[in-house]
Amino acid sequence: MNDNERQLFRQAMEVQFRHQMSKDIKFPFLQSLGIKDVLQGFGNEEVGFIGVLHLKWSSGEWVSTWHDLPEDGYRIAEEIESQNIIDTEKVMIMIHEKQMKYERMKLRSLEQGLLLN
Repeated sequence: MNDNERQLFRQAMEVQFRHQMSKDIKFPFLQSLGIKDVLQGFGNEEVGFIGVLHLKWSSGEWVSTWHDLPEDGYRIAEEIESQNIIDTEKVMIMIHEKQMKYERMKLRSLEQGLLLN
């Protein structure tokens, strides 16, 4: 894969990733929860490694940077985690648990509605 192809793949992957993230209910609140960095690696067996996308919250927007090596992604993730005073893993677990609880409540109310009919 040449540099132009890699850039095209990166553009496509970034647009798709941002679109998927924007559909997630928690995405608009990540920076409010102290999550100001999002890292995601891209690639497959057909085209190989495309790169690591780093979205960083800066001046009211998510700014992207691409890294060429998976090791760069790991290094950046370790740096971010070591500087963070918030345990982001616990925050994400809490968000997921709340989301699951909401889904269970919704399912129960649907089941009760069906039983009453």
